[in-house]
Amino acid sequence: MKHLFSNAEKIHKKILQKSWLNDFITPDYDEYCISNIPATILRTFGIDHKNGTPFVNSELKSILDGVNRVILLIVDSMGYQQMLNALTEHNSILHHSVDKAILFPLTSTFASTTPTALASLSTGLTPQQHAITGYSIYLKQLGIVANMVNFSPSTEQRRDSLIDAGVDPSQFLGAKTLHEIFKEEGYQSHVVTRWTFRNSALTQMFHKGANLELYVDTSDLFIKLKRLIESNPSEESYILAYWDTLDTTSHVYGPKSEEVEAAIRNLFFSLKTEFLDRVNRGSTKKTILLIASDHGHHTFDKKKAVNILDHKQLFQDLQIQPTGSSRAPYLYPKLGRLEPVKDYLSKHFGDYFHLLESKEALKQGLFGRGKISDQTLDRIGGLLALSKEGSSLYYPHRPHKPDQVLKGGHGGLMKDEMMVPLLILKLK
Repeated sequence: MKHLFSNAEKIHKKILQKSWLNDFITPDYDEYCISNIPATILRTFGIDHKNGTPFVNSELKSILDGVNRVILLIVDSMGYQQMLNALTEHNSILHHSVDKAILFPLTSTFASTTPTALASLSTGLTPQQHAITGYSIYLKQLGIVANMVNFSPSTEQRRDSLIDAGVDPSQFLGAKTLHEIFKEEGYQSHVVTRWTFRNSALTQMFHKGANLELYVDTSDLFIKLKRLIESNPSEESYILAYWDTLDTTSHVYGPKSEEVEAAIRNLFFSLKTEFLDRVNRGSTKKTILLIASDHGHHTFDKKKAVNILDHKQLFQDLQIQPTGSSRAPYLYPKLGRLEPVKDYLSKHFGDYFHLLESKEALKQGLFGRGKISDQTLDRIGGLLALSKEGSSLYYPHRPHKPDQVLKGGHGGLMKDEMMVPLLILKLK
């Protein structure tokens, strides 16, 4: 792989230097953030995009020159170090399968959760613009806390019940998706996603304007991708493929487990054997493959898991339950109770959380750049509890049924949650 790591370390250091919270990694929205991937892809096709800033890099420019088809594979929950390990291990699976490649780190968004990050990857907007600020968010107009993955009230197990309440997921973002922009410009746009997501609210939200291709498991994901390219060898198009297995595996077994390492190996093995080794080379002459992630993953410490219902004084000082995620909950103190909430957390869990008032976080740019949506102001509470190493603060949404104890999670600003890869491969 030519030039694979030439700029990676320099960019890595730059991200660390620009981070403005000690012991955390803050999003680099101005340069190396996943929210700038859409602008980079659009620029490849000569399309101006008002949201985001395309990556500027001489080696990247040489790879993108002449490209008329871009494949973006989003590996949900893959951290930068995990990608680095997979590429540098002995006899790396991808080593002989590409002509040119570049790898460099990016930051995730804040919050480093799938709904927030995918909203940015779908539009180029930052979180303060699209207002999908976490895994669960407060919907003021309905007076409920909603689970954004299920698109339902957080207490419900049924998926997409907000649609029954009159919420149209296709209009929820309030912005054009990348697929809609490509369609308007006369290009084809495709999404390859798991069949269980075919009618989901998030599919309607993030993939609006795309032609859907559905897969069952990892192997047929790449068969679908291969057929899609070979059936239209000269098509100028954008293709998004989404693989969610790693996220689930990391939650259940922990991000440093053998099971996670096996899942990563299996992904790259299938990518190589079912796609890179078998795709008709005449179909990929002007094609690049981008492999990126929405966020990384962090190992939970059971001893540092705080159930807010075990702290009645703290809970009674809140207007509603914590939202966001257990790694970076948004707290809504009652009027005049902000300082008592901060005092309680500092006294009992000073080593677990870094407290940051939401208005200060917004001022410092934690939620992005551009116009701040009115809905964002409703959805970030008054106080952030940013989890340190291993800690979490959670609210059991279904007390009658204890939530499964997870070994891994994300949403916060620790390095393994925030640093994600962008691997750019020019296919032979």
